[in-house]
Amino acid sequence: MRCWITPSQRRENESGRRRADGRGQTADSDRGSMAMNEQTGTPSWWEPEALAFRQRVLEEIEGLSPPELAALAERLNREQEEFLAGRALCLYPGANRMSPRVRALLASSAATRASEGHPGAKYQTGLRWMEEAEVLAVGLIRRLFDAPYAEVRALSGSMANMAVLNGLTEPGDVIFSLSTPVGAHISHQRVGAAGYRRLDIHTIPYDVENWEIDLEALRREVRASPPRLIILGASLILFPYPVREVREIADEVGAVVLYDAAHVAGLIAGGVWQHPLREGAHVMTASTYKSFGGPPGGIVLTADEDIARRVDRAIFPGLTANFHTNRLPALAVAAAEMLAFGSRYARDCVANAQVLATAFQEEGLVVAGAEKGCTAGHMLALDVRGNGGGRAAATALEAAHIICNMNLLPWDSPKSVRDPGGVRLAVHEVTRWGMGPEAMKEIARLFRAVLVERRPPAEVRQRVIALKARFDTLQYCFPVDENSGGEYI
Repeated sequence: MRCWITPSQRRENESGRRRADGRGQTADSDRGSMAMNEQTGTPSWWEPEALAFRQRVLEEIEGLSPPELAALAERLNREQEEFLAGRALCLYPGANRMSPRVRALLASSAATRASEGHPGAKYQTGLRWMEEAEVLAVGLIRRLFDAPYAEVRALSGSMANMAVLNGLTEPGDVIFSLSTPVGAHISHQRVGAAGYRRLDIHTIPYDVENWEIDLEALRREVRASPPRLIILGASLILFPYPVREVREIADEVGAVVLYDAAHVAGLIAGGVWQHPLREGAHVMTASTYKSFGGPPGGIVLTADEDIARRVDRAIFPGLTANFHTNRLPALAVAAAEMLAFGSRYARDCVANAQVLATAFQEEGLVVAGAEKGCTAGHMLALDVRGNGGGRAAATALEAAHIICNMNLLPWDSPKSVRDPGGVRLAVHEVTRWGMGPEAMKEIARLFRAVLVERRPPAEVRQRVIALKARFDTLQYCFPVDENSGGEYI
């Protein structure tokens, strides 16, 4: 039987351990510090810079009236929107710009309406139109990805992964996933959903120099420790995976292959990336807002009825009650836009990434994976160890209004996550704004100005704003006024 202890008992135990190992002199001060934190609600486990930021904001809002606080919240939202839409180059891979019609649908009051169960047999009444929208969204996703079964109720890609893990595994089961430096998402790791499921997580062997899975080593390790699940897919995904070969290995021990397509769903829908289910994956998960360009959320796709049934039960009643029903018509419109424009959008993303990779190299920057062609998709990674490291590079770029993120590279130690050797970026959002090859070359020059020439941020910022001003209309989407009779954008 599990014995639960209270927070105060836990602190007493920790103090006792400190006294036992000769650190008893700190026990009283630690208890005093914790007591003070509890009185003020200070999250002492936060990073120092996060605590300082939190304190500054709290001091600034001290004494404001409720109307003033509401006005402040509205101003913060407005200024964030103005920055992202008009004054910045957003190259962060884990985000995108929704079309105006998709964004408008998220304002629906259906967001606050619980919708438990299956369309046509819900536990709640009064949501017939949203039930139809749910069927519509499922049908469009099935059609777009050529998948017999689609689950659209997950609130995020991580929740979609959790639904698969909860539906197909038991605590203690072995799974294989990529390592963090190679790009594995936290939901595949001990600190995320897989860890909270208490799975025994093994690392897929990886050939760092060639940017590919070591299949023979994987075969040996899978035979030695047969897994329930093998997870492919990552947050840093530059090249396709050997899905067919991994499926053959999985079949030897009866394992399921999960392909996490969070970052490449838009490319798969557009037909320029490997199709995981066709190549042998049993199940595919994805985010609906990254390269896909839709509303927040996650999806699960499979051709296996038993997997679909298990995931369905994991989503409800397992993980959701209200799944933010306003997302359904928004997802349906985003999927319809992908059906109409996805092929051209995906091709343009890949073409822009290729131009940008070449331009980076011409400007003296080191593109990771260059020996293999830099990228096969929309994402790139820069090796910035010679430019101050990932944290310094991402911070300097942000000061110039260029948004990307520091990122581990395959040869980095997992312990360097706070200051890795790389910067990760992708071109899907700037592509949606209509940027093409010449804009990619200008972006490379801006990176050079920041990382190589160390130009003042204010100077580069003006160039960024001038570039963005030339692209103010979102592409690859339907006209805002459906009755305008206008051409597709």
